[in-house]
Amino acid sequence: MRSGSGAATSRAGSSSGSGPRSSRRSAGLWQRIVEANRPGPAEHSIAFRTATVGAVTVALAACWSQGELSAPVALGAVIATVVGNVLSYRRRERPWALVKPILAVCVVAGFAWFILSAAHQAAPGNVSTVERPLAFLFAWVLCTHAFDVPARKDVAYTLAGSVALMAVAAAQTVDLSLAGYVVVWFAFGIWGLVAMWQSLTGVRGVPWGALGASSVVVVVLALVFLVLLPAPRVSSTLIFPASSAGDAPVDSPSGLTDGAASLPATAAAPSGPTRVGGYLGFAKSLDTGLRASLGNQVVLRVRASQPSYWVGETFDHWNGKSWTQTTDPSNGGSVTTLAGGSPFSIPTTTDQSAPDASGTTDVQTFYLAESGPNLVFHADNATRVYVESPRLLLTGDGTIVSPLTMGKGTVYTVVSDVNTATPAQLRAATRTSPRAPGTSPAPHLSTAQRRRYLQLAGTDPRVAALAAKITAGIGTPENPDTYDKVMAIEHWMATHIHYSTDIPPLAPGQNTVDEFLFHTRVGYCEQISTATAVMLRTLGIPVREATGYVPGSYNPITDLYDVEAKDAHAWVQVWFPGYGWQNFDPTADVPLANPSPGSVLVRDLGNGLRHLPVVPLGIVVTAVAGLAELRRRHARRPRTWAERVVRDFERHGARAGRPRAPSETLRSYASRLAGSESGLVWAADLVEAWRYGGIEPSAGDVERAVQIARHAAVPGGHQGEAPNGRGEPQPERAYASANDPPAATRDR
Repeated sequence: MRSGSGAATSRAGSSSGSGPRSSRRSAGLWQRIVEANRPGPAEHSIAFRTATVGAVTVALAACWSQGELSAPVALGAVIATVVGNVLSYRRRERPWALVKPILAVCVVAGFAWFILSAAHQAAPGNVSTVERPLAFLFAWVLCTHAFDVPARKDVAYTLAGSVALMAVAAAQTVDLSLAGYVVVWFAFGIWGLVAMWQSLTGVRGVPWGALGASSVVVVVLALVFLVLLPAPRVSSTLIFPASSAGDAPVDSPSGLTDGAASLPATAAAPSGPTRVGGYLGFAKSLDTGLRASLGNQVVLRVRASQPSYWVGETFDHWNGKSWTQTTDPSNGGSVTTLAGGSPFSIPTTTDQSAPDASGTTDVQTFYLAESGPNLVFHADNATRVYVESPRLLLTGDGTIVSPLTMGKGTVYTVVSDVNTATPAQLRAATRTSPRAPGTSPAPHLSTAQRRRYLQLAGTDPRVAALAAKITAGIGTPENPDTYDKVMAIEHWMATHIHYSTDIPPLAPGQNTVDEFLFHTRVGYCEQISTATAVMLRTLGIPVREATGYVPGSYNPITDLYDVEAKDAHAWVQVWFPGYGWQNFDPTADVPLANPSPGSVLVRDLGNGLRHLPVVPLGIVVTAVAGLAELRRRHARRPRTWAERVVRDFERHGARAGRPRAPSETLRSYASRLAGSESGLVWAADLVEAWRYGGIEPSAGDVERAVQIARHAAVPGGHQGEAPNGRGEPQPERAYASANDPPAATRDR
């Protein structure tokens, strides 16, 4: 019974003891949480806090500049950050107890709002749809956290949080306008890190050496990383961004606006002062009489899977001076309305190459830096368009037109199936389709379309004769060898034409091609491509004129092509059986693929070095090097007569192979160099008496000591001359050691 009772008592004790142990565990966990959240020592550095507030302010301004935050939100966040940091600094020694619970509730509310907003706005695979809510969340967390930053770690957290805001701003930038914000933010960040280091170590100075070395290492590593980056590849699986800015319905009957702000909208009258028409840019016709002066203004930026001719529109009808587009439905000039909203599926016309396994998917996103025409630029052949528009218009030749204007800030994306055939494939192309059975239908031209793309008006017979002469011996009736004929005419253009935008004026009614080929032979892309098209048409080859943009300079920082107004271009599209329209251009070179950032940097560096003014730069470098050497010598110059004596002692001893030991006194060193009775010993005693005894020597003694040290004959083992010039021992006042008292005070 006692045994059983003891066992029962033991079990009961064990059961009753589990409660206190559980309570102790809970108390220990709570204690650890309290310790983890206990504020550290109060941060007293005003510089650290000021730099942190500056970094957050710049990051908020950067988000505002990229449209991630509205102006009221950004301004409110800046004010809250400043006020919160001021209050936190004033209460750093005694933080308010209720601040943390209140801020915790605010942060949880901010995350709940973000989740609801993301669930409502986000599109699958499209990160850009959550960037604005994310920027607001980061701003909300930082400005609420600003009211509880008493310790160093809290201020450091705020400084680190500004990085997230800058990253959100950088995610949407398509140009280098953010660079100014990055530079200022980086300066505040460096200031904050240095101020934190000063507060942590108690050192007042700035570690310029370590700061400079670390900055150089960071810059070098960043450049190496950028150089090693591969060429960008645009994903074709995302839902692409689209936005419209300043859109308004187009009133033009044909649905096409009359050009952009960067290009002339209407033609000059042939009867005007220049006696020529005007380059219309992208409008209803293309006058080849005059090209307007196109500058370096960036009109759009393009992110693309590969560089290409970005076509805006094509023209088929030539009247001797201008190109226009056929509007007769019976001749293929019909206009199709595409409804249903973005993304729009672009149907394949009969004269285009249908998408198949041989094509390459090319994704292009266009960012309009200036107001442009309501043309949807694209690489051939467009299959889908992501644009904010209720509908699109598709002409018979594949030109895509928006019924709304395209204002500055408009973004749209086009997915194209590029089917660029190889030269061997184009040489083998004949009037019969080379497509294998079971594949998509081969492109073909109807009789009306063929007549449309072979149309000629008022052509001088000499043009046909010249084209026949250039292509003589190329092709047969069974195999016309269109490709080699095109290449022959391109080669003739390259060797016989002088490229210039300063073309002579045309008389009213004068044919551009006739004047260009047989008189001036001076022109630019419109004249060269038009003459090429007309000559090919005389050979029975279907051709049309195309206008658009060629890739501008590639920016390795943004992965975008910066297309300038001067990149507006005209070229020819030649139709090949089985392959459809192919681009040819004797005046521009489009690269085959996107360049890597490293190749762009190396190319730009090489171009910059080639254009450096060598002679002026050499003069400047030499002058700077000379000034640096003078400053170095001045810095090494002894500041006192004693330093000069010591320097000369050590110089003579080093030349004699007897350098001074680190622990050796100057008198001992002088004795070792030339003996105890030498003038060197007297000079050494004079130096030590002045340095350690505080005895000021006379000007004559100083001069004699300097002369002895300068002309000491140590290499030959001779003593330096004594001050009297006869090598005799010096008077009693030349002390044997700096430790001896001066003569004037020895008896005191």
